[in-house]
Amino acid sequence: MKFSVQKSVAGATILSLITFATVSLSLTMDLHSYDFFETPNVPAVELSEIPEQEASLARLRRDEKLLYQASLRQEKLKRAEETLKILDETEDIWLRRSPELHAALKEEAGTQRDLALLSSFNNQDSTCPGTSSNDLLLLQGIGAYGRTGNNLIEFLHALQYARDNDVTLGIMSNSWAFRLILDMWMSVQDDDWQTHFEEELCVKIFHHQDEWKGYNLLLPELQAPRLLTQHLFMYKSNSKLDHYIGDQVKYLQTLFRHYNNGDGTASRGEPVQNMCSGLNAVFGLYYKDTIYSVVHQRHLEGLPGVRIMKKMNERSGCHPTGALDMEPDYIKSILEPLGMLKYPIVVISDGQSPSVIERLQTDPEISKVLRVAKGDWVGGDLTLAIMSNVFIGNPASTFSGFIAKSRLALGFGHNYLFRAKDETTGMWKTVCGDTCVFDKQIMAAMS
Repeated sequence: MKFSVQKSVAGATILSLITFATVSLSLTMDLHSYDFFETPNVPAVELSEIPEQEASLARLRRDEKLLYQASLRQEKLKRAEETLKILDETEDIWLRRSPELHAALKEEAGTQRDLALLSSFNNQDSTCPGTSSNDLLLLQGIGAYGRTGNNLIEFLHALQYARDNDVTLGIMSNSWAFRLILDMWMSVQDDDWQTHFEEELCVKIFHHQDEWKGYNLLLPELQAPRLLTQHLFMYKSNSKLDHYIGDQVKYLQTLFRHYNNGDGTASRGEPVQNMCSGLNAVFGLYYKDTIYSVVHQRHLEGLPGVRIMKKMNERSGCHPTGALDMEPDYIKSILEPLGMLKYPIVVISDGQSPSVIERLQTDPEISKVLRVAKGDWVGGDLTLAIMSNVFIGNPASTFSGFIAKSRLALGFGHNYLFRAKDETTGMWKTVCGDTCVFDKQIMAAMS
């Protein structure tokens, strides 16, 4: 394999991944690990001390070892050259920006820098907001703005709003937010569950309206669920980019420390599903040892998707239709340099554009390893994509964005959402790094 692609693990191993991401976050493309010019250390054979036949065998073994180590050295040089090329390509976009925007976005373009950035937040203040305030942002009602991807952003933005404004975030136990979280994370399993939920997410659960009397209810004019959730979706934090990423990553890590494994119940008392169900469905019992890639194909209701991608193209430099069409050459431009075309490629899709899957099924290389997820449950698709070795997504999709953010929070690189064709060579390249999915200048409300 030409790059070091992280091995996929799931189940209980997610917990160790979070610890790994929080404490060390090893860099997946660390060029300093290559000993480019090291002379192979092969012990000399004392020919005078062994018979002639053994000496001949010793020479053969020595020569084979020299050839093997020389080939390893050449492979390291080749990998390093390709890595440097990709890192250079991801920096192209920064050179095209204004000095002001360049300063705002800093230099975090590319997996190596992005993962390193997260290590700055190991000792971030863990005090819950609202402890010195009587203000309450309350999530209530069953209606919300948009689909699951939007709702996840709305919840993360609500947590951020509470942090930014030092107010308490309240959640009614019959609300859309309660149902959203418990369906996938933090299932009810014991009598102490509510206290644990509140402490972990820094929120306050209310079961009846009279319980929040005495609080100063914020945004009362927006308490209709759809109005408030739309407002939260559009919320843009004033925090600096690196601080915003640090907060969001902590929220994501908290959720995945408590992913549902089939034990416990959800908001209405029904049994929860296993977040690893998508992995089980595609790969069976041996999914923990499987190397694979995931392609998230999202059509975005046709023309609205085209309009969103056009704006994304203007803000990030990505191709305006590449991530919508997911042509075979687009996917192969990512997977071939990584040596991943020989491993399973799983497509998760909204089903709105079957022609995309049909093109992949007729490609002579991709069709050999292509699998299409059934999409029985959004939580299963979510984990299937997050735990992949390589993720190819659509930057205009809130679901793709949540997957990419979660992967970064867990220490996974090889996330490909922002791609464009080089005008000179015609080759596809990455034009914006992993942290771009958090950036307000690029993602706007979806950040």
